[in-house]
Amino acid sequence: MRRDAQKVRVHGRILGIIAMKEWIEIERPVDVEADLSLKDQAPPEVRDEYDRSRKNSFIAWVSSDSKLIGCIKNNRSISVDLSLAAAVVLYEMEPAKGSGYVGLDITTKNGECLAVVASSRYSKKSLQWLKHAHPILAKVFQLEERYEYHGKDA
Repeated sequence: MRRDAQKVRVHGRILGIIAMKEWIEIERPVDVEADLSLKDQAPPEVRDEYDRSRKNSFIAWVSSDSKLIGCIKNNRSISVDLSLAAAVVLYEMEPAKGSGYVGLDITTKNGECLAVVASSRYSKKSLQWLKHAHPILAKVFQLEERYEYHGKDA
């Protein structure tokens, strides 16, 4: 096995050998609206590994050199330079007159958004999934975990 490769376990079963420092599957119910935006930013080696091993899954990954972090699900992916990232931010605006929204961003120390991990109009299912994914992503990426309440969408 190459020095930078590792075995990946999900739910106690080995998925394969990959050249990533981290490769974590985060369960996501099919009826959750919050999703990655329609971008394809993952490096080719991430897309290739995803196509070989975990189609239709939401994967958080860290490159073997720890320079890039990101998420991938099917043809959607984000990729961020880890040296710029400081936090994974969960935010919500509750519905009132407007529909509200929920989301999860990777931000700089100044709060600038580097990537939107997932977002949607407000729904309890989306918020529940984002609350589940938030600490996992912060731990995998070794970033601060932040929460922002944006009030009511009036």
